[in-house]
Amino acid sequence: MDKKVAVLGGGNGAFAMASDLALQGFEIRMWSKYPDEFREIKKTHMIKVSGPLIQGEAKISVVTDRIEEAIRGADLICSPIPAFTQTSVAESLLPHIEDGQVIFLSPGTFGSYLMSKRLREMGCRKDIAIGETGTLPFLTRKMSPVESRIVVRACNLPTGVFPARKTEEAIEKIRAVFPSVHPVEDALSGALMNAGPVIHPPLIVLNTGPIENPAPYDIHNEGTTPGIRKIISLLDEERIAVREAFGYKPNHYPLEDYYDETRPNEWMYPRISKKLLMESRLWYEKIDYKHRYATEDIACGLAFLNSAADYIGAAIPVARSLLCLAGGGAGVDFMKTGRTLQSVGLSHLPIEELRERLREGF
Repeated sequence: MDKKVAVLGGGNGAFAMASDLALQGFEIRMWSKYPDEFREIKKTHMIKVSGPLIQGEAKISVVTDRIEEAIRGADLICSPIPAFTQTSVAESLLPHIEDGQVIFLSPGTFGSYLMSKRLREMGCRKDIAIGETGTLPFLTRKMSPVESRIVVRACNLPTGVFPARKTEEAIEKIRAVFPSVHPVEDALSGALMNAGPVIHPPLIVLNTGPIENPAPYDIHNEGTTPGIRKIISLLDEERIAVREAFGYKPNHYPLEDYYDETRPNEWMYPRISKKLLMESRLWYEKIDYKHRYATEDIACGLAFLNSAADYIGAAIPVARSLLCLAGGGAGVDFMKTGRTLQSVGLSHLPIEELRERLREGF
């Protein structure tokens, strides 16, 4: 297998993605703008992979802080780094991105549109497409500067493409690397598949007391009480209501398919994933309102969901309440500072013009 894949970033997702794909035979080029993230793996170009399903030593072909070295001739550019970095990544990609290349955001939080917009503003006229899906392709944690622990791979990755007219060719390139990818209507549909803004805001807000206590605490274990689970389900029902108000069709990937293993449909991760996640105990980590769960999933994801509901006229009181409470805890008005349809410059468009923009691009 000689497909070249660029993996951007040096965190949990990037290490898992690079190492797993390398073990499958892809030529992997890793890039980070922070050289210290790669200080150790630059010595050997190896990442150790551990976990219940995947083990091995993965050879990374290129490890660099020069993005042109990573993306030159790449069949796919993967960006599993936080949504709040996407504008910066777009600026780094220019002027090196090439005609015909596809970028894959996992997840995206409408970053496919935001990155395309920024590239356009900077004068990019390359014929590219950006896909975004609803979750990271792995449940994973970076255990050390040279080791990734992968608990499970995703089995369903619903993916929207900007512009949607390029969906078929973009999905073909992404699926060649991630076979579990399948297309949804457009980038906004893909953004409204994002699970992080549904799972993590209730866990942060409703566990504010425990996470501000210095004792170790895992919000995915002891923090996911029956009452909090009910709030997550209500929030997910609101996400689905927003999708339906925009006219998007099932499968909406309801989170109940993840939490309730007896349901007939498999979620984005396989049925065994919740059990493996709980048993791994890898999510005992320091979490506060500066954690990615807040700076990405609340500031970018939950704010965006609220703005989409405002645009289409859907009532989502749970999402609105959680965003207000999170803002109180963080000392921020997320509707003013976060990612919204207004902040990306789309809230003024009539619905048909919005759909045309999503379909045709700029």
